Amino acid sequence: MQATDPKLRGFSTFLQLERSARHAESVEALGFVAVNETRRLLNFRQAVLAAGGESSRPRVQAISGVSVLERDAPFVHWTEKLLADLAGATTARQVRRIGPDDVPTKHQAGWTEFAAGHALWVPLIAPDGEMLGVLWLTRDAAWSDGDLVLAERLADCYAHAWRALAGRKAGRHTRRWPRVAAAVAGIGLLAALAIPVPQSALAPAEVVAAKPRVVAAPMDGVIAQVHVSPNQSIAPGQKLFSFDATELESQAAVARRALAIAEAELRRASQGAFADREETAKLRVLETKRDLRAAELAQAEERLSRVTVTAERPGVAIFTDPNEWVGRPVRTGERVMQIADPNETRLRIDLPVADAIQLTRGAQVALFLDVAPLQRVPAKLAQASYEAAKTPDNILAYRVYADFPTELPSQRPGLQGTAKLYGEEVPLALHLFRRPLASARQWLGL
Repeated sequence: MQATDPKLRGFSTFLQLERSARHAESVEALGFVAVNETRRLLNFRQAVLAAGGESSRPRVQAISGVSVLERDAPFVHWTEKLLADLAGATTARQVRRIGPDDVPTKHQAGWTEFAAGHALWVPLIAPDGEMLGVLWLTRDAAWSDGDLVLAERLADCYAHAWRALAGRKAGRHTRRWPRVAAAVAGIGLLAALAIPVPQSALAPAEVVAAKPRVVAAPMDGVIAQVHVSPNQSIAPGQKLFSFDATELESQAAVARRALAIAEAELRRASQGAFADREETAKLRVLETKRDLRAAELAQAEERLSRVTVTAERPGVAIFTDPNEWVGRPVRTGERVMQIADPNETRLRIDLPVADAIQLTRGAQVALFLDVAPLQRVPAKLAQASYEAAKTPDNILAYRVYADFPTELPSQRPGLQGTAKLYGEEVPLALHLFRRPLASARQWLGL
């Protein structure tokens, strides 16, 4: 019986350790049992419990005799690096002895400082075959075969308890899940950024006449009266605006008097030409003078006839406030207003240079009018200017025109809104970062 007492004591100790492990309320409590109470069965100088191994880098969880783990300690860093290298060996899933000669050369100096003469590698393998961690035991004396058997049995107990405490969610799938999720999210993000999408840009737009008739000033003068209102329907021959005729009437009156004088002089010379040859010689000069005065009168009357400008075609009058034109001097050819067919309209867009995209004829354009912001009005790009010009708002922009489908009701000229222009397809990444990249390029001077 005395020979069997040590065996009975060892078996009893094993059962007690197994009971402590299975009754542990947390993984931390189990770690305390593994690195401290295991000494009752396997005599060691120091024990370290690390989580991970095959699927992830080992991370120290508990150290014998240490209540608060300091992760920045040199011993912890060295131990984690050593265990990471040993976990990559083909025998990592087996309980085995480790000596100074069994570790890589880069760990030799640390072995002398942090480890005893002999170490025992005890992997904790869960019932499903996953390596949950490793129990690292060191001491001065060599490890016997019996120690290896006890360590293997005890490791099975600890691994089973660890799996029960952490559950499958704390196992391989959960530990791998953040990395897998991050990888899947990264791949998905890259794939999404590569999705081709049409370029688009927003720009202010206005409905304008497609083929307007420009009404320009027929002569130099001052506008005295505007007879129509903006957007008023116009009939052929209807008065549009009139010039101040005071000066023209005065010029015509002067021309009439000059003509009457020239005709009187010509008659007097004609009557005296029969008796005086000198009077006969003056006839040609006086006739020329009479013709010149007649031409001046005709010109004055012709200018007077153009005092009132009338419409040549039906349509709608397009111009600004009439009060801005009354009393305003204009030059010959200066545009005063336009006469447009309300059924023939198109879209004028001022695309800022900063938002410019590659545009092609026939590209889709969507108009959202200010009077109906939720209604989408389709159009197709007809033309775009080659050079940018400043708008009335002092913004450098390209002038773009788009035509409405003929089957849709025409839009009233003068309506304003926002146009969305669609360009060529580009990767989503370029579409999202186009403006930041352009700003960065300008800032860097590239």
